[in-house]
Amino acid sequence: MWYKIFLLSRPLNVLIAGLSILIAATLSVNFSFQNNIIFAILSVVFITASANIINDIYDVEIDRINKPRRLLVNGSVSVNNAWTFYHIFNVIGLLSAVLVNQYMTGIAFFSIILLYLYSHYFKRTIILGNILVSFITGLAFIYGALAVDDWKAGIFPAIFAFLFHFGREVIKDIQDLDGDLAHNAVTFAGHFGKKKSIILVNINFLFLIAVLIIPYIYSYYNIYYIYTVLSGVLTVLVFVSVSLWFTKKTSWLGKLSLILKIDMFIGLLAVFLGVNIQT
Repeated sequence: MWYKIFLLSRPLNVLIAGLSILIAATLSVNFSFQNNIIFAILSVVFITASANIINDIYDVEIDRINKPRRLLVNGSVSVNNAWTFYHIFNVIGLLSAVLVNQYMTGIAFFSIILLYLYSHYFKRTIILGNILVSFITGLAFIYGALAVDDWKAGIFPAIFAFLFHFGREVIKDIQDLDGDLAHNAVTFAGHFGKKKSIILVNINFLFLIAVLIIPYIYSYYNIYYIYTVLSGVLTVLVFVSVSLWFTKKTSWLGKLSLILKIDMFIGLLAVFLGVNIQT
């Protein structure tokens, strides 16, 4: 049971969330590895896990069409058990935030509410759901920097994360188009179609590429940052943007989404190197 719950929580997503907190904390001159950072990581890890679980709970019927191998769809985990662990993980995540400070407790509680509303309603709306989940993803960097009392250190990576995830979320909507339409979940892709959705992703990623260069131009991040971004992030964004126009199979959209997820680690590495490695 525990292993299946572990899989249901989407461990790769959880790992990315935890690393985001740690890296955001290291960007500050106030950084030292302390209990506040550990509790901040635990908080985000468990809240992220609970968000992934409730997302699958509300998507059971849609996933019967789009992703029939999901654990709740094939019966490997019951919906009742999923709800139980959703609540348990949220409580652990909130209590971990309480052990840091009142500001992070407020952000954690606010995020839990927003993530519930996302899965329950906003995920099936035009753009709003994409914006909301991208905002919370970016907020993780502010949260991590706040753990060392320097929230401003998380601003640039928060912006990057927002734009990166927004593009990926729209791609996932294109991938899930058939199941969404079958259950009246009208996303941007469902309302405007695949072509306009791809254009939106392309524009978003072009803007992201331009924004990625800013911290280096203004000397916020060093040469290692720009080398890593140009070789490991920009190339992936261009590849995905071009590939979308030639993608006909839904399975390939899933692969592009996975490529972007893996590339998040390169983005995290770039930000870390940009501040923590001396030139």
